[in-house]
Amino acid sequence: MKALEFLRRKLFWSVDALKGGKVRRHLKEITLLQENFHNTEYLRLTKGHLTNLITHATTSVPLYKNFTKDSVLQDFPVVDKAYIRDNFKLFESKEFIDKKKYKVTTSGSTGKPFYILHDKNKRDRNTADTIYFSEKSGYKLGARLYYLRLWDKQYKKGNFLSWVQNVRTNYSVDDFNDQKIAGWIRELENDKSAKSILGYTSALQAIFKFLDNKKAKPLETKINGVVAIAEGLDEYVRKGVKKYFKTHVVSRYSNSENGIIAQQNMGNRNFEVNWASYFVEILDLHKDIPVPYGTLGRIVITDLFSYAMPLIRYDTGDVGILNFETKDDCKALVLSQIEGRKMDMFTNTKGEFITSHIVHHILQFNGIDQFQFIQETNNKYIIKLKVAYDFDYDDELGIIKKYQEYLGHDANINIEYVIDIPLLKSGKRKLVVNNALNTLPKMRKKSKEESGLKTI
Repeated sequence: MKALEFLRRKLFWSVDALKGGKVRRHLKEITLLQENFHNTEYLRLTKGHLTNLITHATTSVPLYKNFTKDSVLQDFPVVDKAYIRDNFKLFESKEFIDKKKYKVTTSGSTGKPFYILHDKNKRDRNTADTIYFSEKSGYKLGARLYYLRLWDKQYKKGNFLSWVQNVRTNYSVDDFNDQKIAGWIRELENDKSAKSILGYTSALQAIFKFLDNKKAKPLETKINGVVAIAEGLDEYVRKGVKKYFKTHVVSRYSNSENGIIAQQNMGNRNFEVNWASYFVEILDLHKDIPVPYGTLGRIVITDLFSYAMPLIRYDTGDVGILNFETKDDCKALVLSQIEGRKMDMFTNTKGEFITSHIVHHILQFNGIDQFQFIQETNNKYIIKLKVAYDFDYDDELGIIKKYQEYLGHDANINIEYVIDIPLLKSGKRKLVVNNALNTLPKMRKKSKEESGLKTI
């Protein structure tokens, strides 16, 4: 097994070398920048990447034709999926019109198709980002990776490519029923190779619910680490990974249109930001102005390597908090909280935003297979439950009282029992729906004085 892992790793880097060693060069730079955050070399390289991106965008992208190469980041408008979708041609770089590009599609939680174009260098950078952050979670290039996600046409790998990359893709979350979960567990236990798991949090949750219902023992297999993606990582999954897989789990924050933006380190709940490839801002929930460190706001990123379609000050639709963390006597900016999309958050009956992670407290009650929380108005909430045979309906009042502690004692909470809560097209299950929020603000340009941002 180890010999095959070594050969796969050797093959990957040999192919990269034949193509000019671009991924290896990206990986070396990412390692340098991430591990020497306060080094002057970091500042020089990062500022250079941003300067190059602005020069490229202002000279080749129609949207930015009225800007100059001397423009600074805060001069640029904030853009979002809707604006890009409606003005797609304005974002395409003229330098890449006749060059090979790669279409990256995502529907997100809105269900509306959205895609952008990546150039080859952006793809190489994403590959290097993935290698770097995967190794930090315990994975080693060439080792077996069990990948639990929606395997649709865009992402589905052929048998040969799956073998070369040593990725198991034969289980898709859109049909991850008890029978499939049992088969996946058997395969995992029979696999004696070094392996890691990468998967949707909801898929991991389904596995642990299955094992809990079976009153199963910890699995007899060696797992190097688990990375949870796509949805927030809750305590139930953390405990399940420790109990059944006897290893650690970290949460990764990424999206299809950009790549890996941040990831937790082992034993740390904060997210290490991928400053090597992105510049991250946290802006007010309603206006395009920065918020103080430690304050919840919209996550807005500038992709330093997306040249075919530059994404400058791109509103991801997610919200989070930037804060300082002391490491080796130095302070580093980390994402101390990531909540997911603004439209996936609650407000309490006072109209204050509260964390959507409270939904996971529902798992304190036995017999709940699936759940979904819906906010209809400022004080009306619905909890949809798919329950198992051992659910105690006398717990209904306890559930309502539990969530009134968070939402307000005047919160009107109704429980609805359903046969199933359908998956989104992305294969994720939407845990929170907020029908009380207005749509996010439309893009508009801000002056430097109005934005209040410092030049970087």
